[in-house]
Amino acid sequence: MNTTPEKILLIRIDRIGDIFTTTPAIRALRRRFPDARIDLAASDGNHMVVRNNPHLDNIHVFHPKKIWRWPLNIFKLWAGRYDWVIELNGRSKTAAMLAKCTTAPLRASYKVKKTEKFFTFTIPEVTDEHMVDKQLRLMEALGAPSADTSMVYPLSDALLAHASAQFPRKAGLSRIGVFIGNAKKQHTRWPAGKFRELVKRIQEDRPVEAYIIGGPGDEELFEEFEWSDRCIRYPGGSLEALGAFMQTCDLMVTSSTGPMHLAAAVNVPMVTILAEHTYHCWRPLGDMHTNLNSGHCGVNVRDVEVRTVLDAVLEKIDGLNQSA
Repeated sequence: MNTTPEKILLIRIDRIGDIFTTTPAIRALRRRFPDARIDLAASDGNHMVVRNNPHLDNIHVFHPKKIWRWPLNIFKLWAGRYDWVIELNGRSKTAAMLAKCTTAPLRASYKVKKTEKFFTFTIPEVTDEHMVDKQLRLMEALGAPSADTSMVYPLSDALLAHASAQFPRKAGLSRIGVFIGNAKKQHTRWPAGKFRELVKRIQEDRPVEAYIIGGPGDEELFEEFEWSDRCIRYPGGSLEALGAFMQTCDLMVTSSTGPMHLAAAVNVPMVTILAEHTYHCWRPLGDMHTNLNSGHCGVNVRDVEVRTVLDAVLEKIDGLNQSA
């Protein structure tokens, strides 16, 4: 691309994990075009991830179920007179139509049969490509190459200090956070009963306190646990508060969830329990994480054995303690 855009709009109106994986691409654009206006069209379910993103100028929030607001939202995008519009899903017809409505001279995405007619520039999809790599490949095609795959989620010093005071560490104990939820995608969620057994067996072998974390709709999963001063229910709060709490942990254990991407963004080591497709396309990147691949065709992780996860967690805890 030889042109230098003055106004760029990114579109990402899906879920929390999707927009976390978009932050390296946003940073790549900002580094390449430091003087451009870079805006993002986000959803009411994911915009909080980029609320404090230093590489964006403005966020347009779409409410998918509030159809009556869409005409005004679409008008605002059109009135922005963007030079480039980049849609980062490729498979969302709704997002593709939003891109088309902007009438931007360059509308970029991926070559997908049901949506490619809405774009002026597309690149091929690659099977089992990681989502971060996929989006950085599109940035490279647009003249903004980057090898930096780290995600962006800044936390204030005040928030981190508050989390440290609210959740003081106990002498002699390692701390793990265990995210047991994912109400919307139960097939990618390891069973709560296995999480309970995992925590029990970890604490039989190592001096560990475990905070059990869930999200909206996960209430019944907490019924599996017996609470004590070493098995504690995380009280809940905002996404930012959860990120700050994670930084008080030595390790996070989770299936494929939005908080998995949050932990990766705030640089907390993880043991993740992932199905085949999720492992290839969504796993946390970096040597600090141990990502367990179920090896199943499809997306079901329910048969992964507790022993497999236990071995990975104990090895991780021991390694972290040795390096401390």
